[in-house]
Amino acid sequence: MSPDASHLLLLLNWMSPTFPIGSFAYSHGTEQAIMDGRLADEAGVTQWISDLLQHGSGWNDAVLFSLCWETDPAGLNDMALALCGSAERHLETTQLGRAFSIAASVWTGAATRDTPIAYPIAAGTACRDFGLPREMALIAFLQGFAAALVSVAVRLVPLGQSHGLAALRNLSPVIAAVAECARHAGPDALGSATLLSDIAAMRHEQLQPRIFRT
Repeated sequence: MSPDASHLLLLLNWMSPTFPIGSFAYSHGTEQAIMDGRLADEAGVTQWISDLLQHGSGWNDAVLFSLCWETDPAGLNDMALALCGSAERHLETTQLGRAFSIAASVWTGAATRDTPIAYPIAAGTACRDFGLPREMALIAFLQGFAAALVSVAVRLVPLGQSHGLAALRNLSPVIAAVAECARHAGPDALGSATLLSDIAAMRHEQLQPRIFRT
């Protein structure tokens, strides 16, 4: 098997919605935004996720993921945890990070760490250690981020499968552009300006009843 094929197969496994990290249980505050009436159609959902990718938590996660190829992961992890804007955001990234480390250990053989690890650091470090090309890994990582949030909208708006697929289609160039920018970004590029998403994540902590953990 060629290196390119083995890399692609590994990414298809690690970034797949079926990879057992429990991503289906988290909405990243999107459930609250839907309950507030902010996301009611395909255009609104697409714009919301696009903003997160370009200016919010999706951008920060992409930069942190990319920096795993050139910076000490321990310091990056501290920064990733410090950037969590709410208790639920911290819960989401650490639970996904731990679950990813456990699932990926089937390939890596690494022992699961007891200290909290943010999801982009766990995934980025594993991809780097396996020699996966950074650009390819970034695209797969961001596609997974977007697909998870579209799935939330499909179920809760409800958006419908066709409109969900159209949202993913329209997000493809955004994902590609963000991956390219994040690949060249340094720590100084970290920062978020998606305040409505951050507020939704905080308000979700009190939402009852609710379907998602975040």
